[in-house]
Amino acid sequence: MSDRLSLDILLSKEVCRLLDSFAAIIKTQVIFYSAGGEILKRGRDCSVSSFCALIQQKYFSLETCQSLDREMQEHTRNTGKLCSYQCHAGLTEIIAPIRVLDEIAGFVGLGQFRTSDDIPAFIRDDEEMKRYYLELPCFTLQEVESLKDMLNALIEYIVNKELIYFSENLRYRRIIYYINNHLAEKLSLDSAAKYLNISQSGLEHFLHDKYNSSFKRLVIQLRLKKAEELWKQNPDTPVGEIACAVGINDPHYFSRLYHKERGISPKEFKNRL
Repeated sequence: MSDRLSLDILLSKEVCRLLDSFAAIIKTQVIFYSAGGEILKRGRDCSVSSFCALIQQKYFSLETCQSLDREMQEHTRNTGKLCSYQCHAGLTEIIAPIRVLDEIAGFVGLGQFRTSDDIPAFIRDDEEMKRYYLELPCFTLQEVESLKDMLNALIEYIVNKELIYFSENLRYRRIIYYINNHLAEKLSLDSAAKYLNISQSGLEHFLHDKYNSSFKRLVIQLRLKKAEELWKQNPDTPVGEIACAVGINDPHYFSRLYHKERGISPKEFKNRL
């Protein structure tokens, strides 16, 4: 998207409740990160486990742990898929990207837990560390796969229900996104409403009440804006070709519409370039 989303996320109360409930059920950490990797919310607002706190004091620094977190976040950013991995202390963690309008809006992390009763070699002589290690939740590999499925379902619910908010209204940005990605097609209020999972009247009322606009007018403005962007790239492109590229098959109608909305003809706009 040329007009990129602001990735300053505000979590709704429902998201916080879901994270707290999920963390309570699995008895481990659920963490919501921003797109930049900053921790926005911990499930149940818990701090790191006693094992991890002591590990960072005795064996690995906090920066070492955070560096691996960032590395794995970047991996999921590139693949677009959830992944599980082992940290330096031998614990398993899961990280999942949250995508909104084809951009990474943040990450949800799940950890840290054991997948075995075997004590890591580097703490076998440390009785305190062994005790804290065995206190951590332990899941089989099959249960880990189930946790992944649950986490994916949780993220899908959060995104579809629009439970994360950006500094600008997310629903409006979704409307703009949908129109811009279908400009060359026959756009209808019905198709947009289905994409947004709201009624046609709900969509029209939203645009009218919040933005003093309508779906039809928004489509026109975005089509003209796209036409101008295309002409800026290549001013010699004929009006008919540009009109078709933005979903208007009649070049004469396009010219009349452009003049009505902009006060000048397409030719005058091209000359000004």
